[in-house]
Amino acid sequence: MKKNFFRTIFTAFMICAGILLFATSFVSCMSATSVSHGLENVAYLEIMGDTSKYQTVTSTKSGGTEFLHRVQVVIDGDEPFDADVNSIKNRAVENKYAYKIATGSHDIEVFFEGNLVARTKIFTSANQTKIISLP
Repeated sequence: MKKNFFRTIFTAFMICAGILLFATSFVSCMSATSVSHGLENVAYLEIMGDTSKYQTVTSTKSGGTEFLHRVQVVIDGDEPFDADVNSIKNRAVENKYAYKIATGSHDIEVFFEGNLVARTKIFTSANQTKIISLP
């Protein structure tokens, strides 16, 4: 009689273990997966200043005049590029002109009509916006 009792207990234990193993494998296949993405590895540079001070008058094809608020920016001694100056009167979130730059440490030089206007060293992180204020 003891043999039948232990055999019944062992059989019940094995059935429960099998059900538990099946349930665990079924649930693990149905679990939700999460996906994460890193931030884009760029930063942004904005040039702010008094646009009446940093403007160049050019003529248009129609014979009129156009006011350009552009400066030349040199990053780490590379080739300069033309950048538009955002008005210092606007809030930073309303600025139209932002330029993508690499993250990390940079030496920035800003020229207007060949004259050095600003020189600064910045450090940027991913998706960070740095503002260069012109005097």
